[in-house]
Amino acid sequence: MHRHLHCRKSALCFVVLLLPALGGLATEQSPPKVDHILLEVADVKKSISFYHDLLGLKIKSHRKDFVTLESANVGVFLWSKRWDWEKPRGKEERQGLGIYPHFMVNNVAEVVERARKTGYTIVQKPRHHLWGTEAFVADPDGYIWAFIS
Repeated sequence: MHRHLHCRKSALCFVVLLLPALGGLATEQSPPKVDHILLEVADVKKSISFYHDLLGLKIKSHRKDFVTLESANVGVFLWSKRWDWEKPRGKEERQGLGIYPHFMVNNVAEVVERARKTGYTIVQKPRHHLWGTEAFVADPDGYIWAFIS
């Protein structure tokens, strides 16, 4: 209370007194952090081959229809069921439409070559851009992942 009396006429004191309150608001309004990506998959074993065997993601847990994997900074979860609020997917409807998550890798061409040899669909061969190299590979369910270096 004594601080407030001495600062009444000073705009600088007002700002100094207000800063702690603003700081609290800034942390409450921080953007959310991505925890994990959940992918609906047709065959958990085939998906494990792509995400664990090919890409090297660590398996954190594995149940019959649900697997949690971990990349360097975010979880990738695989689930062979559907949400009860979703309509059934049509036979010709491709999964993963409109979302293209990106993995940062050391060597895009090497990852794409391993994927090709293993039988995965290479959607776009490595292309060189000013910012780096990028390629796109489909997993067993048709989700298209970009690889950049």
